[in-house]
Amino acid sequence: MTASEVAPPRRVLHAEWSALAALFALTVRQHTHGRRLLVLALLYLIPCALAVLLRGVSRAPADALEFALVLTLLPHGLAPLTALLYAAGVVSDEVEEQTLTYLLLRSVPRWELYLTKLLATLCVTVVLVSTAVLALYAAIYAGTPEFWSVALPRAGVVIGVMALAQFGYCALFGFLGLVTRRSLVGGIAYIVSVEGVLANLDFVGRSLTVVYYVRTLALRWLDLPAEQLRQCQESWGMTEMEKLPSSGSCVLIVLGVGAVVAAVSALRFARSEFHVKTPGSD
Repeated sequence: MTASEVAPPRRVLHAEWSALAALFALTVRQHTHGRRLLVLALLYLIPCALAVLLRGVSRAPADALEFALVLTLLPHGLAPLTALLYAAGVVSDEVEEQTLTYLLLRSVPRWELYLTKLLATLCVTVVLVSTAVLALYAAIYAGTPEFWSVALPRAGVVIGVMALAQFGYCALFGFLGLVTRRSLVGGIAYIVSVEGVLANLDFVGRSLTVVYYVRTLALRWLDLPAEQLRQCQESWGMTEMEKLPSSGSCVLIVLGVGAVVAAVSALRFARSEFHVKTPGSD
């Protein structure tokens, strides 16, 4: 019998979906039972403790704390770092743990395996960042009249914006984890130089950063008081609102670029060869 006479294996969709659901659950469990979660929990506790301390000792105003911790530290540092720690290891973690071979032996297209693990990673990082947002707003506004009427509604908007940002970050760092073994070093360099420095330069290049769209959506959606809005605009160099992209454009750009990067990563994963050994092999 020649190769042309051999019928290709038929895809059984219900079995394929069952395997992908199991992979999704397994990836979530891997992400929530490791040292990275403890490290991130400690990192998230630091700004919360700082907010409580500053409120109690120096009577720092809530709007100043919100700007420094929620609108600056979170999107510039904690959120992208969370995505980096998890998304960069979507494939490399499986290689290091010598479990990638078992995934590749399944009768499921490789690109589906990658996208399933990336989706699970995105869900975990969104939950973590959302928890951090709620904890920060509680630390800043708890016990004030604005907690229920201002802080919680604003926290909901920030969670939506940060979830969008996580989509872009996870897609980007997932790709980075495929193209280099030093993804953590490269990711940190990207966070510092691009999201940290480039986003603060008032020229067209900052439109290449995720933070630029996060800031634009924050200015348009948060309904900040006039003084707080002016502070954000001046600090970010975004004083001319008419020159900023619309809310819809921000959402479409981040989702579109993230989807393209995720698709390219999935195709690269499908066509790449991974030289790994199963446990117990020579």
